[in-house]
Amino acid sequence: MMAPHHDSDEILISLLREGSQQAFAAIYNRYVDELYRHAKRVLVNKEDCEEILQEVFEYLWRNHQTINIKSLRAYLYKAVANKVTDHLKKGYLHKRYVEHFQLFEAVYSHADNMESVEQIIESGLRQLPERVQMAIRLRLTENLTNDEIAQRMHVTNKTIENYMHQVYTHFRATYSLLLRAHS
Repeated sequence: MMAPHHDSDEILISLLREGSQQAFAAIYNRYVDELYRHAKRVLVNKEDCEEILQEVFEYLWRNHQTINIKSLRAYLYKAVANKVTDHLKKGYLHKRYVEHFQLFEAVYSHADNMESVEQIIESGLRQLPERVQMAIRLRLTENLTNDEIAQRMHVTNKTIENYMHQVYTHFRATYSLLLRAHS
């Protein structure tokens, strides 16, 4: 059988469900460039775009027998968009975790013992608004999630996110000055 490169998407989907590697290759060749451009509009890194496309097409092949696709183009665009969104979320979260780690690393590196760390944190917290202090204390002492803190404080999750951002911004600014002073 010749490669079904010129067949309609519906035919390619049907052949793909039957396990046709040629149909899969035709789908890949038909859409890979435009999907790459679609991902590249948001992501700067070429390797990230390529990795996302690989994940999308691997998923398509692994699930070719059970996948339910009405519009191939729409399905592929949506899959790429979802992967890009997931990638951005992971990158954002990773960045925030690194920043938070660096913040607390700065506090701990300037403390001689645990009591000193607690004093530094307590001193920094007293400079913040009362509700922000309450939120971070619930996080630190009871290890509550943002949702749990929001329920306990009768505010929205977004409010708690803002409180946490205030805390980390305050400590980052305070202890970056401390770091420069001790450098």
